[in-house]
Amino acid sequence: MVNAALASALPTQPQPPPAYQEAQLALAVADESFLRSLLTDSLPALVHPHEVGTVTVDVGVPMGQGRIDAVLKFEHISCVLAGSYPDAPPAPTVHTHTQYQAITTCHSDLTTLAQNVPISTAVEILARAGFDPDQIHHILHLPSQAWHKSWWYTLDPDGFLTVPFQRSIRTRCFADGTVTLQFKDYYAYERPEGFRSEPRQLPVLVHMPHQSFCDNLAQINRTRQTLGTGQALLMADDLTELEIEGYIRQNVSLFRQRGMESALQVNCHICQQTQCPMRGIDTSPVLACRAFQPAEVMV
Repeated sequence: MVNAALASALPTQPQPPPAYQEAQLALAVADESFLRSLLTDSLPALVHPHEVGTVTVDVGVPMGQGRIDAVLKFEHISCVLAGSYPDAPPAPTVHTHTQYQAITTCHSDLTTLAQNVPISTAVEILARAGFDPDQIHHILHLPSQAWHKSWWYTLDPDGFLTVPFQRSIRTRCFADGTVTLQFKDYYAYERPEGFRSEPRQLPVLVHMPHQSFCDNLAQINRTRQTLGTGQALLMADDLTELEIEGYIRQNVSLFRQRGMESALQVNCHICQQTQCPMRGIDTSPVLACRAFQPAEVMV
């Protein structure tokens, strides 16, 4: 048993403030919609809503000699299928052969999207890209020499749609029941990046009030260098106007920590998640929930 005098002489590790621990817990239980809001509702916004595909988070990630509060991983969408969602523009109307040639002057090499995958995987890939069930059925049942043609739009660095391009997709079926999907793009000037999206990751840090601006920024820069990204997200409520401007000028996006309260303060009585058996129960023991949907309060 440790002597009391000796125990009192041992150095103690400083405990993080409650707000810091709550932020980490909120990240751990947050659902995908909230994780998307971290990207789209930060200041300045990291991406536009239509640029985000799936998003996940790893909390308490070991890094170097220490750890990072969280790493946010998401699909950054680089091109969209025409008419694939309500706000996506429809396929372009090309009246003449000259107009068609003007936007399909160049073509890419044949690229393999998926090789020897089960039908279910191919369906999932095509559905995630925006194809409807009829289009997916058509693509997967093409004759060996046939192509499925569709119009797409690329996104510029600011997230806005640019000149359309045409994509041809073909399917190769094998005796073991697997399929291979391949595509070729026809475009005006710049080749589209990838098929639909590319993986991105960025560090998420919770502001430590007892550390100086430079110390917090140094930690952010170390994590950015380790992850190979120029982006970073800092969660904070207690910054001065000068600190806010300083972080933004150093390419750090800010998110109000109070915006995470809904991930912790769960109330089943006011929740609108209709699929949950605890919905509307006053005596629910649930304290944190990924799917919490609070009812809107009418004023």
